[in-house]
Parts: sequence; C-alpha cells; structure tokens
Amino acid sequence: MLGKPLLFFTSYAPLFALLAIRFEPLALCLTCAGLATAGVGALFALFHLDKRASPGAHQLREVKHAGAEAGAYMGSYLLPFLTVSTPTLRDVIAYLAFIAVAGAVYLHSSVVQINPLLYVLGYRVLGVVDTKGLRAFLVTRRRDLRPDETIIATRLRDDVLIDRTP
Repeated sequence: MLGKPLLFFTSYAPLFALLAIRFEPLALCLTCAGLATAGVGALFALFHLDKRASPGAHQLREVKHAGAEAGAYMGSYLLPFLTVSTPTLRDVIAYLAFIAVAGAVYLHSSVVQINPLLYVLGYRVLGVVDTKGLRAFLVTRRRDLRPDETIIATRLRDDVLIDRTP
C-alpha cells in the first residue's frame, strides 16, 4: 500500500535538492532541503523495513525496461530551471499543484519505473510479470534480468518487489 507513494516521494528527492539550491528565501530553501533529506531517508527506511519481510521465489514471464517513460519523466526535472529564485505565494502554490499532478500520474502509470534517486544509488525499477500472473515493479541492481529467470524477492503490500536474489 505504501510502496508506490514512497517510491514517488523518493523519486522527487533530487528535485527538491535542486529547488533548495535554486530558491533564495531561507524558509523555502530549508523546506526543500528537508523534503530532499526526508526523501532519501524514506528510501533507506523502505529498504530497512523490507529486510524484515520473508522473501519468496518469483519465476518471471515478462521483464519490461523503462524506455520512453524515462525521457518523459525527466521533463519534470526542468521545474527548478523554470522557477523564479524568489517565488510568490502563488508561484509556490503552482509548484505544489504541479507536484500533486505529477504524483497522480506517477501512481497510476508505468512512470513508477523511473526513480532518479534509485538510479543514482545503482538501482533501477523494472516492470515484471511472474508465472502466477503477478504484475509488479521490481527494484533491483541487476542489469541482465531476463524472462524465465527465477528471482528471490520480498513483496511490499502493493505491487512492488525488492530483489533479494543472492
């Protein structure tokens, strides 16, 4: 249930860091820096909590790499370069609305496969379908994952798997 929302929040941690650098009002700078730090912390908390779960075997039938979605998602990272350094309240409300809309799209589309923070840390997110019909997003460090492989993964409450294959 919390897997996708946490992945969304963590995916925007680098964006908040860029906004913290860009904004001049100290309160806004500190807020964005705090959100960036919280995003990184949320990712490590997610991994830490997931280590307590029991892993299970998943034989993969399909593996989908994010292709065109990556370019479309990175468009949202233009926000810091389109902002004013000293935004008005209306500007801040517009930025928050943009992030809310981006969140809705993220949670209900395959864009969940794109997470810049995970990529920076050496992970990636793949769309997978196992032989039991589970459609999920797999967080993994592996680069050569293919259909017909069996992986060991923990499953978050929704459709997010964390690869624990040795």
